[in-house]
Amino acid sequence: MAFIETPRFNERTRYGITGGPGFLTQIAESLASFEQRNAARLYPRHRWDVSQGLSAPADFQALRAFFMAARGRLNGWRFKDWSDYTAAHSGVEAGVVTALTSTTFQMFKRYTSGSEYVDRIIQKPVSGTVEIKVSGVVDGTATVDTTTGIVTIASAPAASVVTWSGEFDTPCRFDTDDLRQAIIARNGAGLVTEWSAIPIVEIKV
Repeated sequence: MAFIETPRFNERTRYGITGGPGFLTQIAESLASFEQRNAARLYPRHRWDVSQGLSAPADFQALRAFFMAARGRLNGWRFKDWSDYTAAHSGVEAGVVTALTSTTFQMFKRYTSGSEYVDRIIQKPVSGTVEIKVSGVVDGTATVDTTTGIVTIASAPAASVVTWSGEFDTPCRFDTDDLRQAIIARNGAGLVTEWSAIPIVEIKV
């Protein structure tokens, strides 16, 4: 298997997408209705259905070529979730990091509600959009690996004072090996087709 960095999945696919983050909670319930709940998944995993409506021949050809290049479920690729693709230096959806070594840091996005928060690992930041700050000051020497989400800062600051802002993609794969298109009609440009179910799922890379 491999990961396709470019191109990302069709950016024009933004309306009608269904899905989002999912947790995995194991629940044991007693006869008295008391529950024991355990989190089986540390980070949420995103799933979507990005079904295509009626597609012009050129659009469907591009989508089919992408599916063929991905070899169905085999290879991963970048997906832009238009409902969640940015992080800020502060606020309820902030870009934070975790230290890997004294000079390297993994990017995360932190979702905060009151005193509770959940961190989501960011492995596919978008080139040219990321700004790194150390103690609130932009660090122009920091480098970002856009294929892993790892930040390198030679001055070795504490992870708690490092923040980032910018855009990111979600690494995904098709959750089907079958492209089942329906031919609906024909127009002057060729056959009008529909692919009514395109499940995709987030992967870790």
